[in-house]
Amino acid sequence: MTDIKKAKKRSVSLTPKQTSLKETIKSKEFFTQISNALPQGNLSTKRYISACLTALAVQPKLMQCQPSSVLKSMMESARFGLEPNSPLSEAALVPYGKECTFLIEYRGMMKLAWNTGLIKSLDYDKVCEGDEFDYSKGSNGLSFHHRPSLSASRGEGKIYYAYAELKHGGTAFQVMTREDILAHAKQFSRGYSAKSSPWQTDFDAMAYKTVIRQLCDKKLPKSTTEHGILMNEAAHIDDFVDESEPRHLTMQENELEVTSVDIGKESSVTPVPEFDNSYEEDPALAYPQENE
Repeated sequence: MTDIKKAKKRSVSLTPKQTSLKETIKSKEFFTQISNALPQGNLSTKRYISACLTALAVQPKLMQCQPSSVLKSMMESARFGLEPNSPLSEAALVPYGKECTFLIEYRGMMKLAWNTGLIKSLDYDKVCEGDEFDYSKGSNGLSFHHRPSLSASRGEGKIYYAYAELKHGGTAFQVMTREDILAHAKQFSRGYSAKSSPWQTDFDAMAYKTVIRQLCDKKLPKSTTEHGILMNEAAHIDDFVDESEPRHLTMQENELEVTSVDIGKESSVTPVPEFDNSYEEDPALAYPQENE
């Protein structure tokens, strides 16, 4: 069998529900919902919707999920102001069977911490065999020293840490051993043992995310500003043990359903442009970057 025949055999056409999902993301109503959900910042509605369409193109399994769960995850990612499934590695839309789940990556947690305006520096690292590391805290505050070994192969991390210097003085520090990280993952990650889980394929990235989240949750000052509240919520977003436990999603009371979208309905909230379906082959072209 030739390569062309093999490709044709593997290819499948989009179902009506999958087509409706893409049309919903291009609709005026979804544009308005995203515009209202995005926090103040430099992420435009056009750029975000382009990222959503691209995510569907590069991760076909998302099209196999329930459309309502995909839209819910996109709305949640928008509320935090994080691009899903982009090279920025801020957030991910992850298919779990027929359900789509929104997860924040460690760079997304760092962005949320920076957005609070409470810190002037933020860093993280791992301590490997052969590194020099000293950490102590007492009545005079905390002190730590880390001199990484510059050998060709540092080996696996034994200790992971994150720290932040606060704008008004002081330093916040979070340190966890590899055993602490593993215990946390087994307790709070439902996909920990899966072969494709990032805990199995990219342990360091998940360990960094864990210590940064713990830093944001337990050590950084709390703030009632919009960005402060978002950071606090993000520190708990995938800390859940049982699927029966309620998990905070979006503040939208009425979830956007594929079957309930009326593309012709005018919105009184935000004027929106018409969407041109001629960009079907390359979703990113539908929303070119605006000239500054």
